[in-house]
Amino acid sequence: MKLKQVITVLFLTVCIWGCGDAILDTTPTNTINSENFFQTPSDAIAALNGAYQTLQWPNQYNFRYWTLDILAANAEVGAGGGDDGLETKQMSSFIIEPDNPGVEDLWRGIWPGVSKANFVMARVGEMTNLDADLKERIIAEAKFLRALYYFNGVRLFGGLPIITEPASDDLLVERSSVEKTYELIISDLTDAAEVLPPNYGGGQFNEVGRATRGAAIALLAKVYLRIGDYEQAEKMARDVTTMGYDLNPNYWQNFEPFNENDQESIFEVQFSSGAGYDPFSKPHQGSWATEFTNPRGSGLSPGGGYGWGHVTQEFVDAYEPNDDRKSVTVWEDGDTYGGFTYNPDYSSTGYNIKKWVRGSESVSATDSDLNMPVIRYADVLLVLAEAINEQGRPQDAEEYINEVRDRAGLGDVTGLNQQDMRTQIFHERRMEFAFEGKWWFDLMRAGPDYAEDYFFERGKTSFDKTKHILLPIPQTDRDLNPNLDQNDKY
Repeated sequence: MKLKQVITVLFLTVCIWGCGDAILDTTPTNTINSENFFQTPSDAIAALNGAYQTLQWPNQYNFRYWTLDILAANAEVGAGGGDDGLETKQMSSFIIEPDNPGVEDLWRGIWPGVSKANFVMARVGEMTNLDADLKERIIAEAKFLRALYYFNGVRLFGGLPIITEPASDDLLVERSSVEKTYELIISDLTDAAEVLPPNYGGGQFNEVGRATRGAAIALLAKVYLRIGDYEQAEKMARDVTTMGYDLNPNYWQNFEPFNENDQESIFEVQFSSGAGYDPFSKPHQGSWATEFTNPRGSGLSPGGGYGWGHVTQEFVDAYEPNDDRKSVTVWEDGDTYGGFTYNPDYSSTGYNIKKWVRGSESVSATDSDLNMPVIRYADVLLVLAEAINEQGRPQDAEEYINEVRDRAGLGDVTGLNQQDMRTQIFHERRMEFAFEGKWWFDLMRAGPDYAEDYFFERGKTSFDKTKHILLPIPQTDRDLNPNLDQNDKY
């Protein structure tokens, strides 16, 4: 069985931050008594599952991360008009203030997961009645999760407060540098990769869906690529290519509820319908993506569809002829799904996001079973191609980018110089991972000048390359903690 976060009822608000509340506010009153809780292996796993469950929250992979594609100009908000989605509209127009609720959401999405991971590492480490191998593995999983939360956070906000203990009397923690933040991420992932197994068998405490050695090394490859250590990025990505992963024969298989955690999946957020919680509460375990992206009022899913993500004409035109990914990713006039036929009047642009529609078969309103991929094998191949190209070997990168293109039904690229190969790789990433929450991070990794050219070409001339490469620290949190310095120009 998949890891389905069986202990969300515990909710594990065990850190110096209230989960979802203002960072560094007050110690929550509903904490677990850790002296009494950690008695059995099941207790340790329950705490670890809580650190995974935070990935399902709306301010993480259930909403905010895939909507970063709207900021990155692949789509417009859509939604219901008026104030619906106003914070995302402002962010995507680069009218971004420190009191923006979307910014606050993204900032506060980091800390509960970090805190829960810290809690697991500290308390499980103290257990004396736990099998040594299981203890080591649980701590390694927690380190992977902490690294993932910090990696997403540092790319959005820059240097972060470094918190490695489950509780502290100091609620006024300063931000560390970007370099120190990456040092923690690399250390955690390196430790995790030495311990985590290559796969899980599905038995007790061994559920499919947990972080693996491949996930830790693949994330390390992405980290090294982000900081410009291309030699290490190549090394890590090459290691992953020897671990038995492969592309699915068909692109659409990556977004099928009954084909999850398969040969292309390296790490994905596990969603499960029917947990019985309010769909807008944090313990909720179902995915929102299907309901939110299905055409508004179409009836394609039980809530009718919320219509988030009106795909831009420019993005649609960016597909090469015969790219198989287009029909999976974008609703176009006349497309059908079951008995439904798409009408362009459902969208202000004529297009909607289609990638998550397959969750319609297992959804009850915002309660889909459809998982959200975090790292697919295609990502590793393109990381490898980019790392090789950035070391001045574009011809050596061809094998890996062409593997992704071949699956999409496209011809090989050959004979490109380094700059043209760089352009092609970024194009490939945009089309391959559309609406999976990667393109904003790719734009920022490409550099301020690249991002400025990209946004200006699409009419978003309010983008300031000296400002908008990072989001602001929420003002409410800075009011509570004056030691949190603000990013430039906010």
